[in-house]
Amino acid sequence: MILALVALTLPVIVYGTVGALRSNSNDPRQWLPRGFHETELYQEFQDQFGRDEITVVTWNGCTLTDPRVEQLAQALVDRGSGAYQRALTGPRLLRQMTAPPSDIPLTDAIGRLQGILIGPDGLTTCVVFILSKTGAENRVAAVEELLATAESECGLKPGDLYLGGPTVDAATIDIESQRMLAELTLVSGLIAFFVTWWRIRSFWLSAIIMATSIYSTGLALSVLYFSGGNMNLIMTMLSPLIFVLTISSAVHLGNYYRDAVEEDGLDAAPRMALRRGWAPCVLASLTTAVGLGSLATSMIVPIRGFGIYSAVGVALSVGVLFVFMPAVLTLWPVRSLVKNAAQNVYEPTSAAAQNGLDKMTAFIARHHLAITAACLALMVVAGVGLAWLKSTVKLQHRFAEDSKIIGDYRWMEENLGPLVPLEIVIGFDDACSWTFFERMEFVSWLETQLETLPDVGATMSAATFAPALPLGASTRDTARRSAMAPRLEKNRQHFIDAGFIAEAPGQERWRISVRVNALGDVDYAHFTENLRNFIDPILKALPVDGVDATYTGVIPLIYKAQRQLFDDLVHSFFLAFSVIALVMIVALRSPASGMLSMAPNLFPIVIVFGFMGWSGVLIEIGSVMTASAALGIAVDDTFHFLTWFSRAANQGKPRREAIRFAYQRCASAMTATSLICSCGLAVFALSTFMPIVHFAWMMVSLLAAALFGDLVFLPAMLSGPLGKVFRRSRSILT
Repeated sequence: MILALVALTLPVIVYGTVGALRSNSNDPRQWLPRGFHETELYQEFQDQFGRDEITVVTWNGCTLTDPRVEQLAQALVDRGSGAYQRALTGPRLLRQMTAPPSDIPLTDAIGRLQGILIGPDGLTTCVVFILSKTGAENRVAAVEELLATAESECGLKPGDLYLGGPTVDAATIDIESQRMLAELTLVSGLIAFFVTWWRIRSFWLSAIIMATSIYSTGLALSVLYFSGGNMNLIMTMLSPLIFVLTISSAVHLGNYYRDAVEEDGLDAAPRMALRRGWAPCVLASLTTAVGLGSLATSMIVPIRGFGIYSAVGVALSVGVLFVFMPAVLTLWPVRSLVKNAAQNVYEPTSAAAQNGLDKMTAFIARHHLAITAACLALMVVAGVGLAWLKSTVKLQHRFAEDSKIIGDYRWMEENLGPLVPLEIVIGFDDACSWTFFERMEFVSWLETQLETLPDVGATMSAATFAPALPLGASTRDTARRSAMAPRLEKNRQHFIDAGFIAEAPGQERWRISVRVNALGDVDYAHFTENLRNFIDPILKALPVDGVDATYTGVIPLIYKAQRQLFDDLVHSFFLAFSVIALVMIVALRSPASGMLSMAPNLFPIVIVFGFMGWSGVLIEIGSVMTASAALGIAVDDTFHFLTWFSRAANQGKPRREAIRFAYQRCASAMTATSLICSCGLAVFALSTFMPIVHFAWMMVSLLAAALFGDLVFLPAMLSGPLGKVFRRSRSILT
């Protein structure tokens, strides 16, 4: 009946899985922290000045005299699908600036646009496309249309183009998401299966474990789809993570099944395996779900979504494990286990293996104080590095150094100018007595002052497109200002339409766009603070009232996101630690035992993150997801080891014998699960999206350190005086 129910739900699971895999949403805005003042300022800025999601396109030979510049701009905007609402080009703006009413000399106009739309050589230029709402619905299609149009209209092949901007970033992430789902996830699953088969040495049991894991993964993806969630690049890790975690639990249940076959016979084995394994398996999955679920406290949407859906997926996988796997084993038992009931499923028992087990147990028992002290000392030394951890969400830390997108950005910043904007909005209240011309004068003067500051690559404002303003005090300059003022006032709407001036209730707002290198070593927090410290005193010293400044754009948001990443890491980890510690206390029925058992589980987190602090490796989005997840996963093996230790201790065995018994019963399974999870996740280090690469290698490192903690640190603690605490506790694991 259970298998019939599984068969009936399978079409729904397949439908939901396919729907989830086809969905994709890598909107750049979702990576920004929600509900903060900085985000609200940025949204207000976009509402007033218009969308600023751009795509910058250039190529070798893209100069002011290249006719393909205007051909591409017109073809894509005028005859395209509507993905781009307008385009800016160097030649087009030069024509506007040198024509009436501005009448700016050509040389001056080129100088004003250098670093924005014209390169340092005064010739290289680009096309800047502004994405429309239609284009924002499918950024990959928008970029593909751009590439196709460039080839059909201008003879420019995709490899000839240099692309940059938020639209390109998001499209690149979307494409990488699909590649991961199509290639890396499949490879990960195959590797996990073969490693499982190699360790278990039973094809049929491996196949049952795989079927359980595949169904659980499909169920998790179906929940994502039917609840209205979408895939993004972080969420692509959901399926391989649920897959390998279910394999881990299934391997442990298979270990209990193997023991039940030996002790109770083939027919009773599924029922007895479930009876003996439910407590450690449920508690292990619970702690993993808590660890992953703690990520739901993140203010960054992809991380929060990953935490919620991965926790739900782990919880559902337990139900599938306890219902599906015993049902299959009841109908189609693993008869090969009966042939040699004494044989270990995971690796053959031999005199050499038994001798090695005895030697390891004896070594840990004999040197337990030294091992415990060494592990604690290593944690202290590594823990110092935690104080030096730093986070980042910069572009160069999202993509591989040799990826095309980084190469394109590097070329454009060398040949055109900086690409990351910080927006300074100067607000003139009704209380400000300055005329429109006087406001233009002030903004022009402030813009020239900003260009002298360190790390400011270029600036742009309404003054960039205004005629040269007479600044002298002579009678002639005064007369020129009097004549120019009404002409500028007359063209006020032109500056509003161009997105450099906006009208707000009780205020006129002027925008100064400051550009900074995307790939440089600029400290965005320090840069923003320098601008604030430079501008605010100037505004306070003005002879008029009602002038203020706000600072928004990508740079303040990146700075806020970096701080939020670190806060999320700390908050989610401490939440996971607190809840998991409480679970351990309840499971072991002893506060002392529960807290002591957390030491080996903290070991991998402190070691790996401490090493990152010491070596200067930055925390980014992928890193944040690992700490809480690894803590939950590390507790899995702790539960299983303590289960066998407690059962042996309750049978009256000495601690050394109880430790040896635990080794004999689950050390091989613990090694197998760590190896399977590591091999399955290590594949994702081949991704070109660095957060996924970091997630992969950090999870592998954490799993390796966790295995050491559970097979060396924990037994050393149990062998010493602290082990008496565990013997006195009446664990529910027994």
